[in-house]
Amino acid sequence: MSPERKIGDRRIDLAWLMLVLLSVGGAGIGSSDANAVLVAVGVSLVMAIKLRLVCTYFLELHEAHPRIRRAVLAFCHGMPILVILTTAFGDTLSRLTGALVG
Repeated sequence: MSPERKIGDRRIDLAWLMLVLLSVGGAGIGSSDANAVLVAVGVSLVMAIKLRLVCTYFLELHEAHPRIRRAVLAFCHGMPILVILTTAFGDTLSRLTGALVG
């Protein structure tokens, strides 16, 4: 096995370990009794870090077409923001979408 391959394996192993630790930390944050918006911000931060790790080390986006790369990165950045917004403004968003749909 080449030295470059060993370094790459080590990075993937560390990324996997970070994903496991962040999952445990996110579960701890999510089960806390803190303010709902603060919990959402904490969970969203963990989510953003985990999404970035997966995108960087497991999806090989550097080899993907630029449109696919942009779409996946938009998802990675957009989902945590949407979690915070729906927690903070859930009732308002529910009324707004209810009025638009029905």
